[in-house]
Amino acid sequence: MSTSRVGPLLCALLCASTASCSKESPPVVAEQPSPARTVAGGASTPVRHVPLCEHKVPAELCTRCNPDLIDVFKSQDDWCSAHGVPESQCFQCNPNLTFTAQAAAPKDWCKEHAVPESKCTKCNPTLVAKFIEAGDYCREHGVPESVCPYCHPDLVKAAGAAPPVFPEPGTRVRLASDETAREAGIQTRRVEKRPFAPTLEVVGKLDFNNNRRAQLSTRGDARIAEVRADVGDEVEAGQPLVVVTSGEVAENQGRLVSAQARIQAARAALMRQQALVTDGISARKHLEQARADLVAAETESAAAAVSLVASGASPRGQEGIHVLNAPFAGTVVSRDAVPGRLVGAGQTLLEVADLSTLWALLEVPEADASQVRAGQPVTLSFESMPGQTRQATLTRVGASVDPATRTVRARVELPNPGGALKAGLFLRARVQVAAEHPALLVPREAIQRAEGRTLVFVKKGAGLYEPVAVELGARTLELVEVVKGLSEGQEIVTTGAFLLKTEILKGSIGAGCCESSEGQ
Repeated sequence: MSTSRVGPLLCALLCASTASCSKESPPVVAEQPSPARTVAGGASTPVRHVPLCEHKVPAELCTRCNPDLIDVFKSQDDWCSAHGVPESQCFQCNPNLTFTAQAAAPKDWCKEHAVPESKCTKCNPTLVAKFIEAGDYCREHGVPESVCPYCHPDLVKAAGAAPPVFPEPGTRVRLASDETAREAGIQTRRVEKRPFAPTLEVVGKLDFNNNRRAQLSTRGDARIAEVRADVGDEVEAGQPLVVVTSGEVAENQGRLVSAQARIQAARAALMRQQALVTDGISARKHLEQARADLVAAETESAAAAVSLVASGASPRGQEGIHVLNAPFAGTVVSRDAVPGRLVGAGQTLLEVADLSTLWALLEVPEADASQVRAGQPVTLSFESMPGQTRQATLTRVGASVDPATRTVRARVELPNPGGALKAGLFLRARVQVAAEHPALLVPREAIQRAEGRTLVFVKKGAGLYEPVAVELGARTLELVEVVKGLSEGQEIVTTGAFLLKTEILKGSIGAGCCESSEGQ
């Protein structure tokens, strides 16, 4: 067993972090100073101490504090089976072992491409075939997938190296001439700061206002006798719409008539008993019984009347006939009532809606739902009405996500003067999700993405363009807010930016040439 060996994982993590151990005991810092470490070439590199845990090893590498690391060290052949710890941490095998972190990148490291030198396929193209055969090749970035600094930036950080810079400082694209730029379709515009309100684009449709919508139906089985309104008819509150006959209604009407007759008889009997009691002819208990009979008859009559009213029938009706009336002024929007048809309880016969307002039901993606709140301004446009928009305010936002569509439903109450809008129309809505503020706005086509960076091309002179990394903010269908990287007045490429991007990618073939500060 070797006396001193620090595995690749140890070297990487020592360079990456100085966090304390997950245990509660305070970290211990090695007190004995260590000399500068000599790296390849004999150069001395400054070193620094790292936090140690209670087991006197680097806190984030301790397999006793972090048992999940055991398999990692074993996979790197860094394990002392005799003592149950990584060989690079075994004090019994290496009594003079100390832990320091090196400020420089690892020896096996390609600074230019931020990958291990032994795996750098850009410096050593002959390695490409081997990694492709092994299924370990990132075709997008031209390096092994397992060490790709763009797909796995954490590996670069763990190695204590600087991430790759793309494009390299001083990179520019020079076209042969202004004529070449025109032939290539290059167009530019100056960046301007103007008022901007971040918006969210969603889709939806119109529907009736459910607060002003009524579905007329019967409480029990019935037969339709007459239909007095049809789809499209405007009706007034209380207007008769459907006449039906119902056995349940007929029964309640019979109960009401019987109860009313009993009331009259009970009142007459009560008057007689009062007279007899006054004359001392009848016992007082007979008077109390007469009063109880009157109360029972009145209760039965009231119950029958309430049942008739609840079913929509008039207490004065006969033969089981009752009428369904319009509950408010509106328009008949659907009909399923046919004279002579038998219908069941709850079956909708006619539907009446007040069309003076409609609901716009918006489908907000769950990822954007946190930005949407009631009271935000909304601009609505309709596919069947090109060029027309309506301004409104968001009135409600749902509290749950639809499991099928993964959207949250939001609602706008939209005035509909003249009934021009129809329920069921598809629409697009632009919700203003933040206050208006001055912003640098560029067209979406000006934004390009390459090697994990977001870029725009700034014109530096005739046929000369420089890629600039930017950070983006809110966006609309046409424009994107740039929050960092550009300043007002700069001239950027809009149409043709994709062509310039191909020029700065390795192996591209285009109409110009890519320059760098090193090569000038």
